[in-house]
Amino acid sequence: MDQLEERIELLKNLELHTIVSFEDLALVEKEWTKILDTKQNTNPFVEFMWIYEWWKHLGGSENIEISVVKDNGKIVAIFPFLYTKKGALYEYSFLGLGQANYMEIIAFNRKLEALIRFVIDSIIEKKKHVVFKLHGILESSDTFRALSNFLQKNNYPHTKHRVITPYINLKKIELEEYMKKRKKIHRLDRREKRIRENGNVDVLVTGPDKMEEIFDIHHKRWKKKHDTSRFTYKQEREFYKSLATRTTGDCQTEIDGLYLDGKMIAFNYGYRCRGRYISYVLGFDDDYDVFSPGRILEKEKILQCSERDITVFDLSIGYETYKFEWNTDVDHTTKMIFSSSTLLSRMYRRILSGKEGLISTVKLNQKIVLFKRNKLGKAVYIIKNIFRKGEAKEARKIILEFLAMQFKKIFHMKSYYIYEIPRKDVKARDGIKSYTELTIKDSTSKYSIFQPFMRDICTKIYGGSKGFYDSEEVKYENVIWLNEKVFRIDEISYLKDFRKSSISIENWKIENIADICSYIKKKSNVNKLFVFVKRREKKKIAELEKHGFILKEKIVKRTVFGVTKMMIT
Repeated sequence: MDQLEERIELLKNLELHTIVSFEDLALVEKEWTKILDTKQNTNPFVEFMWIYEWWKHLGGSENIEISVVKDNGKIVAIFPFLYTKKGALYEYSFLGLGQANYMEIIAFNRKLEALIRFVIDSIIEKKKHVVFKLHGILESSDTFRALSNFLQKNNYPHTKHRVITPYINLKKIELEEYMKKRKKIHRLDRREKRIRENGNVDVLVTGPDKMEEIFDIHHKRWKKKHDTSRFTYKQEREFYKSLATRTTGDCQTEIDGLYLDGKMIAFNYGYRCRGRYISYVLGFDDDYDVFSPGRILEKEKILQCSERDITVFDLSIGYETYKFEWNTDVDHTTKMIFSSSTLLSRMYRRILSGKEGLISTVKLNQKIVLFKRNKLGKAVYIIKNIFRKGEAKEARKIILEFLAMQFKKIFHMKSYYIYEIPRKDVKARDGIKSYTELTIKDSTSKYSIFQPFMRDICTKIYGGSKGFYDSEEVKYENVIWLNEKVFRIDEISYLKDFRKSSISIENWKIENIADICSYIKKKSNVNKLFVFVKRREKKKIAELEKHGFILKEKIVKRTVFGVTKMMIT
């Protein structure tokens, strides 16, 4: 039997049915699940439960048309389509556009190419002017191979637009060696050590009851950036909350949180589908960024997956740097665009292909991506919130900071004096104040006081500084910072390592410098105490010299039309 006869024989037994209402979706659940079970599917976005929740929460306004193919009355393939009507033209896509990273045809592999031809031809015969824009097709999938063969054999003009898809093949890594190399990237081992030194760190499996907290973390991180995930949009929130309840079966949602002293500072919202885990949304609280909580949580999740029956840790589509720090292999996810042969559909296909080609080029340029995400995102935030109650102050602050930065590029000069005093020359005092150390846990428990300054507090603690405050007057502006490792002036990016037993004092005041020095002499064994002061702060300079401090260095940093020089004498 030649190919034509075989195709005619196949078509005799095929029937095409369409599901266009949410109520009718349940009619194919059993066969849908059976096909995926038989194939041992690892793509969560085509599982019935995911499609069901998507249609329930997000598909109400879409023209959904799920094409169901029956062979001798038995379901053998399901094409999860939706379409947009533009005049006489129909644009077909897979379901889940914008939320599903991967999509494919739900079908037994046998005769998949012939089944594709049957469905595509049926749609074109009925609608005539049709363009297909099918997203999320993994190049390692049967759908990609069968669809590619169909398009080539039948001379369909088409374009393919790829995006890289990094993943970790957990079967082929030597876990200890793998982790040893990656812990050194961005000093992850040091960052984790520092955060564990400053509080109790836990990685906990969490659930639907923590979703609002997760949304808050994500929104806080992305509110001044261009976020394409729509993770915290109103309708999407209900969708992801509902999926979070799906925690049993072959495909389920897994949510993990990184907690510091009981407070969630990072989360990983992902899906496990049989032997594959997909890290879908990874987020963290920006205040704790210096500790890399997202990377720490990702590392812990990889370790967790390696101890289970998971063979692939999917880092999801995209060119983000952190994904290539973890991955061992890459796949590619393709968007295929093709059309019927009419002039209208061919012209529209070319427009779509050109647009997708431009988008692909832009995504490969990290400078453009970062400009769009950060600069344009911040500009949109300002425009939306400049007159909005609650956010207007923050929006105006960004504008003022931007103007100040531009002025500094034209002309900016800062002068500092560094003073020192030997510990032996510090006069011991009676009745000095008792200071309380400011820990991250303490900052969290006094959140209403320290919340606006958490990022600065974490940065200073990570840099080796210890904060101390008067327990009778708890204010961030009164916190004194001591550092026995480095001497740092952040405003002029001055940094000097302490090689001998020394300590720096930051944020001191005229009325407390004597008490602080006496406190250090009593509590520490350092040999020298260092402070810095601005050149024009005459009263502070006089106070230092009164107590025996000696001028050590003069630092001048000058910027003129973008050229910066630092002079140290």
